[in-house]
Amino acid sequence: MPVKCNYRSSRNYFKNGTMNKKLTLLLLCSFHFIVAQGNQEIVKKAYEIQTKWGFKAKNKNIITLIDFSKSIEEARLYVVDLKNSKILLESNVDHGSGSGTGLTPNLFSNIEGSNATSLGCYVTLQTYKGTWGYSLRLNGLEDDKNSNALKRNIVVHSSKRMYSKFSLGCFSVPDKNANMLIDLIKNGSLVYAYQ
Repeated sequence: MPVKCNYRSSRNYFKNGTMNKKLTLLLLCSFHFIVAQGNQEIVKKAYEIQTKWGFKAKNKNIITLIDFSKSIEEARLYVVDLKNSKILLESNVDHGSGSGTGLTPNLFSNIEGSNATSLGCYVTLQTYKGTWGYSLRLNGLEDDKNSNALKRNIVVHSSKRMYSKFSLGCFSVPDKNANMLIDLIKNGSLVYAYQ
């Protein structure tokens, strides 16, 4: 029902809370639309990567995307369930100290000893218990970007025992997410890091 726009009706409209309820509903709907649209973009990118690299994966239903254009202080790792087109897990993830100590990395490297993050596509291998606890080995699939991942010991692990918020090139995640993440993506799923 349209509302007459004059001072008295406007005052009553605000006074009885109708405006607040409608505004709140509108803001919530807008927020959910923006989040859903953002999630759709992530799922779409996951399908694109799976189309290009899926032949290398044993587990073709799960893919992990890491968006290094986002800040270290926000979720930038996404585990996507391709079978159901949804995001299973979002998490913060560190970048290597050799990639810069700012909120976003500014340098990437495939060179041993660089302590930098490497971009590109990886396939997950087996888990193990190491210095950083429960960890997951990665094999880099791109010669010019991450082919030295195994030599460099670039793995997924918890950031719990780290001395800094930057890794030595590994994908370290908050301890509360580490085990769940590793169990979701181990044994042959793709991980794709990009900026």
